[in-house]
Amino acid sequence: MTARRGILSALRGHVDLFLNAGSLMATTLITSAFGFAYWWVAAHVASPAAVGQASAAVSAMTLIGTIGMFGMGTMLISDLPGIGRGKWDLISTCLLVAGAAATAGGLLYVAAAHLWIPSLQHAMGGAPATALLVAGIALNAMTLVLDEAMVGLLQGPLQLMRNAWFAAIKLVLLGVVALLPITLTGGELLLTWVAGIVGSTAILHRALRRRGMIDSLRPRLGLLHGRGRATFDHNLLNLATYLPRAALPLVVTAVLSAEANAAFYTAFMVLSFLAMVPGNVALTLFAVAAGDRAALRGKVRMGLLICLGGGIPAALLVMLLADPIMSVFGSQYAETAGGALAILTLTYVPFVFHHFFLAVSRVRGRVRGAGIFSVFAGAAELLAAWWGGRHGDLNDLVAAVAVVMAIETVLVAPTVLKVVFAPVVDETAPAEGVNVMSTTSLTLHEKAWLPLEYIRTVGPLTGVTADRLRNALAGLHLTDPTHRAVSRLDRAGAKWQHMDAASFATYVLDAVTDLGPGPADFDAMTRQLQAEPRGHHPVRILVGGGYVALKVSHAYGDAGPVNTLLRELILAAAEGRAARIAPSARHRWALPKAWWKQFGMHPDRWKAGLSFPKPPHAESGPCRPWRADLTVRTARSSLVLGEMRTWRDQYAPGVTTSAITFAAFASALAELGLDPDLSGGTFLADARRYLDKGVSVDSNFCMGPYLTPENLTDPLSIHTTLKAELATGRILTMIALREAKLLLTGAPGMPDPFPAEIAVAPRPRLTFSNQGRHDVLGDLPWAVGAAGRVNQSVPTLNGPEGVTLTTSEMNGVLHLEATFHASTYDPQLVQRALDLVCSDPAGLIMARR
Repeated sequence: MTARRGILSALRGHVDLFLNAGSLMATTLITSAFGFAYWWVAAHVASPAAVGQASAAVSAMTLIGTIGMFGMGTMLISDLPGIGRGKWDLISTCLLVAGAAATAGGLLYVAAAHLWIPSLQHAMGGAPATALLVAGIALNAMTLVLDEAMVGLLQGPLQLMRNAWFAAIKLVLLGVVALLPITLTGGELLLTWVAGIVGSTAILHRALRRRGMIDSLRPRLGLLHGRGRATFDHNLLNLATYLPRAALPLVVTAVLSAEANAAFYTAFMVLSFLAMVPGNVALTLFAVAAGDRAALRGKVRMGLLICLGGGIPAALLVMLLADPIMSVFGSQYAETAGGALAILTLTYVPFVFHHFFLAVSRVRGRVRGAGIFSVFAGAAELLAAWWGGRHGDLNDLVAAVAVVMAIETVLVAPTVLKVVFAPVVDETAPAEGVNVMSTTSLTLHEKAWLPLEYIRTVGPLTGVTADRLRNALAGLHLTDPTHRAVSRLDRAGAKWQHMDAASFATYVLDAVTDLGPGPADFDAMTRQLQAEPRGHHPVRILVGGGYVALKVSHAYGDAGPVNTLLRELILAAAEGRAARIAPSARHRWALPKAWWKQFGMHPDRWKAGLSFPKPPHAESGPCRPWRADLTVRTARSSLVLGEMRTWRDQYAPGVTTSAITFAAFASALAELGLDPDLSGGTFLADARRYLDKGVSVDSNFCMGPYLTPENLTDPLSIHTTLKAELATGRILTMIALREAKLLLTGAPGMPDPFPAEIAVAPRPRLTFSNQGRHDVLGDLPWAVGAAGRVNQSVPTLNGPEGVTLTTSEMNGVLHLEATFHASTYDPQLVQRALDLVCSDPAGLIMARR
């Protein structure tokens, strides 16, 4: 039972691989089935000459269109995961470039046919049919790039939908044309094919628009700047892989006969049907791992399990049934190529490793090397086929190719197997002299929050120094060396590393940085921790001038556990003792129980509990270059809470001070000309309110639903909307769905990369986080009264256009922190907004009424 659960868990973590690879395979099956039906109907309603003209045109569309892609599709798969805004600007640019390249190729094909190949010229028909052929070549290249862009966006089901519509539309149009009182020519058949491309693309465009996935469609050749080399390398690799396989039937015809090629081509198509599995899995693997290289190892393992575990038995079955399979096409086929098919099945494993070698090389940026290897490998296969055919029959020819492919496998397999079997080793620990005694794997929930961190900055304090804080942590380590606060965070291996005393004594020196006793800029301390890259310290501390800034990985906990940790460390340091932090009891069923209590016995709540408002998609418009520059601005007031309550009692009885603060901040941003998006905002809420008494959750148990108050500058509107939201309890459903998704798709290792561009005129997208009362920190050794105390709560991640307002109360003082990117908004304006909230919130609100 345990082994079964482990297998199921492993499979759930690769749904992205199954879904997208499965959609590609389904595409092949559907287009093959409908393609067979199309040509069967065409053979019965049109003359052989018309069918021959149309099939020649389709072959030209496929060959020239594939070459005309010019590597754009695989370049998109590589680059799209790292792009935030402007994905479709790049996609549309690549579509136009591919269309132009294919058009040029089509014109060269037409010219060559008219000058040197009369049979091809005759097959093209008249001028309208020739023009239609060139247009079809361009459209085919563009849709091939578009399909690979869908794979790069991990939207395989959408490319499946487009191809299914394409197959159906052209078949239906063929039936309609066949009913017309005309004699069908190759031109009419080709027209149904081109119309299918146009119609299916229009349907895909509508689906993308309805889902809000298209942000902009402005082709800009400047987007290809810096991508030329990568595109060339991808194109070289694509052609080096595609052309030798396409040319192999020509070699068979040249050295043997057309009859032998007919049998060989049929056998090769059977093998290609088998090779479809590793080809599509490897392409999807490239798309998935291109955006998260840390996922490469797991995806390669699962991909090989699929391709070898399922493909080898299928290949053996085909080998045993080679003659009966070929006899389906005729006894002459079985006699000529039955043995050849049996030999070709031996190349299945080489196909698997070659495809995976290409995927690994693409992910690791070694595309040119893989392309050069594929050029020589393809040439060797063609030479082997020529040699085998000249010195023997069809069986000798395919045997020679199989030998060359086996040699290729010996050369490329180590690259693939190193990914699979090379252990994930944290090389930084021994390099730093850290002796890891034992490890504990992060739970799935801890992995999910690993990319996020949380900063608490407090002061001024007395009796708290860097040495005292180190001693407090060392005392905690001595008592419990496996406590997460004194463990090392192995991000690559997703483990808590537990060190011996000597290693921790050195480790804690880096964990706690002494900024000296001089005057400290507490805002600068917070920004310093914000700017630090995510490392192996679950707890990172700056101490100086009486202030303590503490950054904690959310893998450790959220505001509740962090406040507990902060309070105990400071008190222990001030009292000169070891910190004592008892590990929290883990209530594994807390979320399901809370959800069942809220919804299970109340069917009337199901509708509200399962509907989620979604934030609006960003409007397309002019963009500018952008880089991340996360910063924070703060303000506090010991008087404003009293003023808020006075205003509330007169104008909005029962409204919370947090709702007044949120409304005042939105009003301040609007008054200062920052034009915030007032259609809605994200409101972070703690789900612990739904737990039974005595049940605690020591990890992050918050969720931020997007809510749309009628007026984001009206406290009553915010209060009413937030109260109604909390009454539904659907944030429990949101947390449950998020955890289910992580169980199925795997937890992210790092935050998504920031985009390289944002809108020229960004509008603040607001997130509100109310930390509540922090009076639990009232017994810290404060050096000043409540009005002068610093108490900051700051996230370390925000969207390019986001502004996060964090509020808290401590001993009657309101503390505000705004987190945003200084590269997006003027910090002085945001600071001014905070100051206005602390000085005249009532005036801000009344001015907007």
